[in-house]
Amino acid sequence: MTSLRSLLLVLPTLALACSKPDADTDGASSSSTSSSSSSSTSSPTTGLPDPTEESPTVTEGTPGCEDFVYLLDVTPLKADEAVEFVSVAALGPKTALALTADGRLFRPDDGGVFHPLALPADPALKRVERIDLDRWMVVGDGGVAHRSDDGGDTWVPVDLGTEAALRDVVFFNFIVDGELSLHGVAVGDGVIVRSADAGATWQPVALDPAATGSFRAVTGSPLVAVGDGGLAVHSVDAGLTWARVDTGTTEDLVRIAEVYDEAAVVTATGKVLHQAAKEVSFYPDDPAIPVLGLARVYDIFTALYDDGTLGGWPESSMLAEPTPVGAGARVVSRGSTVGALIAGEDGLLAFVTLTPKETCESPEI
Repeated sequence: MTSLRSLLLVLPTLALACSKPDADTDGASSSSTSSSSSSSTSSPTTGLPDPTEESPTVTEGTPGCEDFVYLLDVTPLKADEAVEFVSVAALGPKTALALTADGRLFRPDDGGVFHPLALPADPALKRVERIDLDRWMVVGDGGVAHRSDDGGDTWVPVDLGTEAALRDVVFFNFIVDGELSLHGVAVGDGVIVRSADAGATWQPVALDPAATGSFRAVTGSPLVAVGDGGLAVHSVDAGLTWARVDTGTTEDLVRIAEVYDEAAVVTATGKVLHQAAKEVSFYPDDPAIPVLGLARVYDIFTALYDDGTLGGWPESSMLAEPTPVGAGARVVSRGSTVGALIAGEDGLLAFVTLTPKETCESPEI
């Protein structure tokens, strides 16, 4: 049984602790388009720091950084109905989709107001995800899945080869025979299905009995799926084969996020499973306030807390102070180098970005 300690790394070291985020908007890269290799280990994304190399971490003792390093800037958005959002995906505040509890999809107009798409409501839908700039996908109960190639204007049903309840879907770049292609993996109750053509066609994956269970979430780089009873499996070949990973817990694992080739897992009780730098053991962390979800904002992890705040993760990192988003905030997108979309009850929507709080000096290595 492989140790998850070698696969799930939650603390992104800061090679440039106070570098300003890029001015990119909707076209920025995110966890849905991270790159992997067809070799036995995942390859880091081209141009990014090597996560195995130690980098300075900014703390309260860092010169010029006696306070939190970044500010989380919250831009309130709104929906034209007081609905409950259960899943969101976004490239930016104006390139996003939000799924409601009654199975409707909302999309923002040029002014940032979210309106329902002219599609029938389907309560079976559970998760919406971005494929790339213009393509999107939704999945749900009974193996239901729909795909849009025009930003959400039109949707077509997609046969994923299963009637199982699907709970999450992710898309990622993978290099096969020197060629980069967009792959997808969807997970659910006792099933993993994969696509090698950006979600156009799908094939179920044969799982070893030891690697089978009720999956709740999946992330693309590293390619890891998690679920009930501490279940976690990983793949290094774009989802063709999967191996069981020891998480050291029997708690249900309900969310997973990534930054570069590092990942963090949220349990049903709001704990976060993580691996500290250079440590061997894998253990849960009990935050002061239960965590609902984790997302990438620029190049750090952020945690959405049960009290409606978003802050840098880990809590002790001094990366970003918890910032109010809204008491009804319940879900957060995977996030990107630009930011993350947060949504929840009564039509609550907000987009969060990251800016340096002050000029800081990186400690000498």
